[in-house]
Amino acid sequence: MADSRYNLSQLFKAAFGINSPIFITQPLSKEQKETFDYKGIEMIKDYHKSEATSWMGTPIIGLLKFKGGTYKQYNSSGVLEDRQMPDFTLPPATLFSFRRAKNITKTNLLGSNGTVKEIFGFDDWIIEAKGLAIDTPEMSATDQIKTLGEWENLAASIEISGSLFTNKNIHAITIDDYKEESVQGSPGIIPFSMVLSSDESIVLILPDANK
Repeated sequence: MADSRYNLSQLFKAAFGINSPIFITQPLSKEQKETFDYKGIEMIKDYHKSEATSWMGTPIIGLLKFKGGTYKQYNSSGVLEDRQMPDFTLPPATLFSFRRAKNITKTNLLGSNGTVKEIFGFDDWIIEAKGLAIDTPEMSATDQIKTLGEWENLAASIEISGSLFTNKNIHAITIDDYKEESVQGSPGIIPFSMVLSSDESIVLILPDANK
């Protein structure tokens, strides 16, 4: 049976140039190691509750699921049509980074320092996702990327779920930018990256004509 273990730190470095820290658990000197007594220390249970478990049995914290449903997509003639999509969870080896700007109106004051902040609001969340699609018994890396490409091809915002996103009140996103790469000598590993934007539905309330 082939060894299917992956060194994710080396893969992220090869694909995206991300260096993971290396911790040395043993001192380099040959001095005698100190002994520690851990009696009476209680372990905090469920400090990080995993949202799912990978096929290798490892916990997954911070996953992103695209919710299935009916979405809009352009056909070959440029006409919008309905497309039924099943649920899809991004590969477990995916890193997310979040940033959001504020929209602030500033007024300069003559003869004074600083500005007056009159009105401010929040811009969209910008989420950068960098991940690795890896062959699993359930789905090959190629099929994962193919399915991800089908979601990227939609002409609509995508409803999502995942604690990293719902904690920031993000329930829908749009895929603004998508990129696929390759790792030399690793056909079963396909790196991908995306730029996502949060999206909120705007409900238009029309006034009652009878009032």
